[in-house]
Amino acid sequence: MTDNTPSTSSFIYSDFTPAKSSRKKRKNTKSPPSTAAVLTRLREEIRQEEWFAQCSNSLETLWKDFSSETGAVLCLGLGSPTSSHTARVQLAFLAETCKRLNVDHDAVSFYDPVFTSDDVGLIEQLQMKVLTKNRRGGYPLSKPTICFMPHCDMELYESLLRANWTAERLQYIFLLGNRLEDYIDNKPRSVLETSAPCLLQLAPLLECQQLPLSSTWPTAFNNTAAQFLRSDTIDTRRLTEEVLAGLGREEELPVTPSEENKGSDQKETTAVNRPDSPRPKHEGPPTPELGGSPGEVGV
Repeated sequence: MTDNTPSTSSFIYSDFTPAKSSRKKRKNTKSPPSTAAVLTRLREEIRQEEWFAQCSNSLETLWKDFSSETGAVLCLGLGSPTSSHTARVQLAFLAETCKRLNVDHDAVSFYDPVFTSDDVGLIEQLQMKVLTKNRRGGYPLSKPTICFMPHCDMELYESLLRANWTAERLQYIFLLGNRLEDYIDNKPRSVLETSAPCLLQLAPLLECQQLPLSSTWPTAFNNTAAQFLRSDTIDTRRLTEEVLAGLGREEELPVTPSEENKGSDQKETTAVNRPDSPRPKHEGPPTPELGGSPGEVGV
């Protein structure tokens, strides 16, 4: 009888080594988008935000109450937009705000000591100006100006106020930045009387409207308010004379020797001079940088 059961074969397993492909894997050579491209995308995102519509509507209304002129812009302490996401978002917001308020790009000036050549190039691509002299915030204004100063130190605000501490110039300041009364609430009066006498006297008199908080960029725009002095509610000449008299001065106040030095996303602050450093003597008005009267920034 024939056995039809198939026989079981024996298999010998050996280590298998796959053949290597002769083709090299392609490296991802796609370059990241340029900062200018990222900024363009951010501007588009901001335009589509309901939050920005609310902000721009408020600013348009406030500006009409503030001045009948088309304004200029002075931006201080922005940080580095090529290295800081927060600074990029704030720059995109400012560019879109200028568009909504019909501010010419050549009427927009910037200064921050942390700016790199790439930062300067980016701002100049927007056809805006970068100032070359560090006046530590002490830029006299020659016309109604939006002073965009998000997250700046108290000393930088004080320097701006001191440089414009006349009855006429105080009415040129439309401040878009930290709510100044918060400094009064959070610092001892004795400190403010010494280091920020102008801010101490002026902040309670300002018209102030807080901008809504952005859910998309909460860090970039927290505690941002529009503030300005209504000429019909205060005797600015008397105010300036009283503060000057209190300081024992009959001339223009010196610039406070301190300015915020911001970098990266958490815009760190580095004092230019220590608080215990001697205050520099006032040496008269600086030379003009962009035109206007002597000592004035032609923004």
